[in-house]
Amino acid sequence: MNVTSDLQTVTIYREGAVCTRRAKMEGVSKEVRVVGLPMGLVSGSVRGRILTGPVGLRVLDVRPGFDVQFGDTVDESAEVKARDAAKIEVSRLEASFNRFDGELRELQSLKPIAFTPKEGEAPRAAPVEATLTLTGFVDTRMEQLLKDKRAVEKQLKDAREELQLRERRLNEASSEKRSQRAKVTRAIVLSLSMEATGPVELEVEYQVPGVRWVPNYTLRLEKGFQGGTLRMRASVAQDTGEDWKGVALSLSTATLLRRTDVPELKSLRIGRSQPQPPKPGFRALPPGLDELFAGYDSMGRTALPQGTPMPPPPAPPPPPMRQQEKQKKMAPRDEPAPEEDGAYPEEVAAAAPQRSRAAPRNAPGAPPMASAPSMSVAMPMPAAKGRGGGAFGGVARMAVGAAASVVGGVGSMMKDSEDDEGGAEMDMLSEESPTGSGFAPVIPTYTPAEGLLDYDRLRMPGPEVSGARGKLSQTSDFDAVFAIGVSVQLDVVMAVLSTWQQRSIKVNHLALPPRCVQVASFDQFDFRYDCVAPVEVASTGTWSTVAVMECRVGLSPQYVCVPSVEPKVYRTLAIANSTSTALLSGPVEVSVGDEFLMTTTMPAIPPGANTERLGLGVEEAIKVARKTNFVETTGGFLGGSQVLKHELDLEVNNRLSTPAAIEIRERVPVAYPSEKDIKVEEAEVKPPWEKVEGVVDGVAISGMRRWRLTVPPGGRTTMTAQVLVRIPADKMLVGGNRRG
Repeated sequence: MNVTSDLQTVTIYREGAVCTRRAKMEGVSKEVRVVGLPMGLVSGSVRGRILTGPVGLRVLDVRPGFDVQFGDTVDESAEVKARDAAKIEVSRLEASFNRFDGELRELQSLKPIAFTPKEGEAPRAAPVEATLTLTGFVDTRMEQLLKDKRAVEKQLKDAREELQLRERRLNEASSEKRSQRAKVTRAIVLSLSMEATGPVELEVEYQVPGVRWVPNYTLRLEKGFQGGTLRMRASVAQDTGEDWKGVALSLSTATLLRRTDVPELKSLRIGRSQPQPPKPGFRALPPGLDELFAGYDSMGRTALPQGTPMPPPPAPPPPPMRQQEKQKKMAPRDEPAPEEDGAYPEEVAAAAPQRSRAAPRNAPGAPPMASAPSMSVAMPMPAAKGRGGGAFGGVARMAVGAAASVVGGVGSMMKDSEDDEGGAEMDMLSEESPTGSGFAPVIPTYTPAEGLLDYDRLRMPGPEVSGARGKLSQTSDFDAVFAIGVSVQLDVVMAVLSTWQQRSIKVNHLALPPRCVQVASFDQFDFRYDCVAPVEVASTGTWSTVAVMECRVGLSPQYVCVPSVEPKVYRTLAIANSTSTALLSGPVEVSVGDEFLMTTTMPAIPPGANTERLGLGVEEAIKVARKTNFVETTGGFLGGSQVLKHELDLEVNNRLSTPAAIEIRERVPVAYPSEKDIKVEEAEVKPPWEKVEGVVDGVAISGMRRWRLTVPPGGRTTMTAQVLVRIPADKMLVGGNRRG
C-alpha cells in the first residue's frame, strides 16, 4: 500500500537535518510504503509511529526502500520544456546555417571552362554572353544566400544565448524539479501489527545530509539609541532534493555525527591484577565455516521454484566403532551413570543435546548468548581421553563448535531461551583442572575490532558472495543495501545515490556568507532555536535567509572615550540577554530609524549576561577636550627627592538632543612592588573617579581609572585630576618624567 505524506517539521543541526512527515489515510494494510522521499535519505535513520488509529495498531518494523515514478506521473516543469524547445530551435538553425554554407561552396565552384579545340582546328570565339550570364547568376544568388546566412547566423546566436539562459536557470533552480522521464525516489516501508479500516495517521522521521545554517541579525534602533529591536535570522543552504514549503523549522547547534553511547563505568578493584574480560555479545569465527555452504555449492547455486520444499540436510557420517561403544556407556540426562573409566562425573549430564546452551548466567565472565537453531541430528561423541571424565572436555568443545557453526558468523550470539520447554541444557565446561578442583567455565578471549559491536550497522552478505558469506561486516553511513528488490537496474540506483552524495558534500564545503562564522557549541552547551512562523526553503544548494525570532534583550547606549590615546568618542550598545538561549556570534545589520547605519559583528552572549557591548562607530556629536600641565619640584629632607606633578583638565561637550552616558578612561603610573622608593599619589580628583581592576572589554590594564557621568543634552561637564609621582633625585622615569 503506497501512501503520500506531508512534510511537517525540519530540525537543522550543524551538518544535516531531521525531517518529520505525516500521512493520513482511511484504512491500512499490514505493510505501508511512504513514497516520494528524497534520495539523500540516510538508511539507518528512519523511524515510524502511529499517531491516531484503532487500539492495538502499532509499528513492528521500519526499513527504507526505493520507489520509481514513470510516464505521466512525472510533471515536467516549464523551464525543462523551454530548455528542450531551445535545443530544438538551435538544432534547426544550425542545420539551416550549414545548408547555406554548402550552397555557397557550390556557387563558388561554378566557373566557365574554355573549350579546347582539336589539333589543327582554328580557335573558336569566346562565349562572352554565356560567361556574363553565368557570372550574373552567381553574383545574384550569392548575394541572396549571404543575406539569408547573416539572418540565420543572428537567429542562431540568439537561440544559443536563449539555450544558455534556460540551462543556467535549471542549474540555479531547485533540485526538486524533475527533468527526467522517470524518477527514482526513496521510500519508507512500515510493517504494522494488523489491518485497520478506520482513519489512521502515521508519522515517519528520517535524516538527510547536505543541510547547513549560520546565524545573522538585524538591529533596528530608535532615534537617540534609547531603544530598539533585535531579530535573529538564519542563512540556510540545503540540497536534499525536496523543497521545504510551509514547514516548522528549528535550528540547533548540536551535531548528528557525535555518538551518544552510554558511558561504560570501570570498576576499581583491590587485589591481584586480572586480564580485561572481553566484551559480551561477540566471539571469533567458528572453525569449518565454509563447510556450512557445501550443500549450497553442490546445488550449483540455482534457485528452486516457489513452493518446492528444501531437501533435508545430509546425515552425518556414522561415528567410529569406538565412539559408538562409548555412547552406549553414556547414561541419559536424568539418570547419570556411575563414575567409571571412560564415563562422566556424577554432576555432569552426558546425553547428546539437541540444542546447545551457553554457560549459566551466574557464570563469571560468560557473555550473553542468543538462542541457536535446533539440531535435528545428534552430534557424534568423541572418544574418551584421560581418566575420570576427561572425555567430557572433547564433548563440550564439539558442542560449542557445532553450535557456533550453526549460527555461523562473526558477531553471532546465543542466549538462554526461557520459553523453550523440554530443551536440553548443557554447560560449557573445560577439561578437569590439573589441581583437581573440578571444572571451570570457558571464557572467550577474542577481542572484537572497533565497530563490530554496533549491530545496527552490521550486515551479512548472501551465500553467493565468496569470501564474505557467513561473516558480518560493517556498512557505510551512506548505505545502498536496500536497493535489492527494486525493479530498476542497480547501477542506475548507485549512480543516483552517488550524485546525491556529491551534492551533500558540495553543500558541506559551501563558502559562508560574509562575516558569518561556523555554528558551534557555546561554552560546551548546545541550544535550539525555533522559528516563530512556517518557512520555505528551496533545494538549490545556495544560501537563503529565513526569519527565526525576535530576541528579548535589553539595549542601553553607552559612549566610551580614551582621550589620552585619541579624542574620538565611540558609540557602544550594552546588550542584556534575558532569553534562555545564547546569542551566537554573527553579522548584524544596524539601522537607526529608516536609515542604514552599518554592518558589524555580534559577539556571542550567554543567557542572562549583561556585560557584552556592541560597537557602533564614532559619535561626532560628542566632543572631548583634554589639557595637561606638568610641574617638576624637589621635596623631602634636604631635597633628596623629586616631585613630578601632573595635572589633567577634561571637558565634555554633548551636542545630542538626548542625555549621553559617557565613560572617560585614564591611566596613572604604576610602580613595581620591588621599587620601594617610588610613590604615586592621587591628589585632587573632581569628580572622584573609579579604580578599575581586572578585565575590561577583554583586556586587563593596570592603573586604569575611569569617570562615569551623564551629560545632559547640549550641556558641558569638566573633570580635573592631579597625580604626584615621588622618585629619588638621582633617578628618572623610563621614557621621561613627564606623563600624560
